[in-house]
Amino acid sequence: MPHTIKNLYTGSVSRTALLTTFLPLSYVVFFGSMMAAAAVYPGGYVWSKDVISILISPRRNPEGYWLPACGLAVTVLLVWPIGGYVEQRLRAISPRLARGAGLGISLSFFMLLLSLLAQHIQPLLGVKWLHELTARAAAAIFACGLVCCIAATVKDRLRSLGGQRSLGNALTLSWALLTLLPIVCPVVIGVLILLAKHADQAWAENLRQSFRHTPLWHLAFWEWIGTCNIFAFLTVSVLFLPRAAVAQMPRLDPLPVTGEKSEESFPREVTEDAG
Repeated sequence: MPHTIKNLYTGSVSRTALLTTFLPLSYVVFFGSMMAAAAVYPGGYVWSKDVISILISPRRNPEGYWLPACGLAVTVLLVWPIGGYVEQRLRAISPRLARGAGLGISLSFFMLLLSLLAQHIQPLLGVKWLHELTARAAAAIFACGLVCCIAATVKDRLRSLGGQRSLGNALTLSWALLTLLPIVCPVVIGVLILLAKHADQAWAENLRQSFRHTPLWHLAFWEWIGTCNIFAFLTVSVLFLPRAAVAQMPRLDPLPVTGEKSEESFPREVTEDAG
């Protein structure tokens, strides 16, 4: 049993098992527990304005905090094997990038469990920043893993870098969109805020004020977008990565280039017959 668990969490799991068992269960457990906790949240929970962490807070949600806490822990355990799964299938392209991708995904899940623990022990420690710190660290580490995945796809697509184009176009496009969209949207909003405050641009101020009355202005909205983005990334990774780890192509040394043989290099009797 310990050997089986070790294989599972190092990526030795089939795509069929991930698509039919692990991922569907993680969707049901995570979103089901969050909806149940939101239903009993005091005063009502507004997904576009209220951050996810208040659902797990014993102080803010005393009746239902244990539901999302348990749901999040089970979800992390269900999706954890995908980190090793991704690493195994990128190893043939670049062992270093594959290791960074797998480590980033798996370590981010570990930090997420720490943030869950910090939510419950920080009142005992007399601090308020521990949960936020570990949660942000989990997001940053996952982003680093995602960047390693993108770098591996770029290396795979470029013949000049030795790419074999073993990864499909669907995976490359999906990873690119899931990486760029969550980055571009907040950056655009940030630029508008800076233009409105420091460049005295009236049109930017008007846009900024219009954003204030939309869900885009609230951190909670981006938390939920980021959560859905992570689930989407894990899903397309399992869907579009090769079913089995691709064997690494051996590196062949180029054949030595030799010049044209001169007449003297031929046997003498041959040249004489030719004459």
